[in-house]
Amino acid sequence: MQRRTYLTSLALGSGGLVGWTALGRSTDDTRPEYYGQEQIVDERDDLTISLREETVHLGDTVTFEVTNTGDSPISLGCHNPWALQRESDGDWRHVAWTSDRFHRLCLTRLEPEGTTVEQVTLSRAALADQASTVEGDLSPGRYRFLLIGTSPYLALEFGVCEDVEKS
Repeated sequence: MQRRTYLTSLALGSGGLVGWTALGRSTDDTRPEYYGQEQIVDERDDLTISLREETVHLGDTVTFEVTNTGDSPISLGCHNPWALQRESDGDWRHVAWTSDRFHRLCLTRLEPEGTTVEQVTLSRAALADQASTVEGDLSPGRYRFLLIGTSPYLALEFGVCEDVEKS
């Protein structure tokens, strides 16, 4: 093989590998299967997500309310799959996600003006019961809740304070 052909093949092969990883098909088992497959937005014209609590502490059960503000039904995925991420060094890192509930063979529809609620308890033990995978520490900081059954994924950022009993 000529040197020029070999270098082109090598460059294309590397680019293909990088593209494959960027699409979320990495062999890294610590990432959820949906990672990197959709754009993440914090607002949409037809769907809103809000937090019922004004202040969130470690150990609290947080209630996220998702409302269809559009004129058509919206698919929320199978059993309303979600993920919880924590901001660390300017990047979002996964804390918990519901990948075992992320299936393409079913869907949950949210009718126009309909609302659904998802509750997440911010303790490692409770997350182990609620999510299929929990990694990393729960500590005070900036978090975001991702609704991963929608396209694009809808996110809500919120702050978490120390556990009230520890203060």
